[in-house]
Amino acid sequence: MADRSESVIYREDKYSPAAIRSAVMGGISLLIFLAEAGISLIIEGNVGPWAGALGITGFLVAFAGMIIGLRSFHDICRSILMAKVGTLLSGILVAIWFLVFCAGIA
Repeated sequence: MADRSESVIYREDKYSPAAIRSAVMGGISLLIFLAEAGISLIIEGNVGPWAGALGITGFLVAFAGMIIGLRSFHDICRSILMAKVGTLLSGILVAIWFLVFCAGIA
């Protein structure tokens, strides 16, 4: 039988480093998307190959952030709020980048 004197303490004030990294990567991908959309809007869509390279970079950062966020759910004694935020933000941006690539191919 389990010893009742030992208990598990969950700390809600600290976040997993992986969850924070996921949220930061999602934020970086969002900034890349907004910067590229703004620049494309200002110069009326006449962007060069650098826009594609920047788009692929934003997609890869968002995809890596989503994977890191999913893995951060396994961290023990941590709040999962930041893991949820990072995973959702990165996942939504992966979908947005995919739609942008599909629109560019069409």
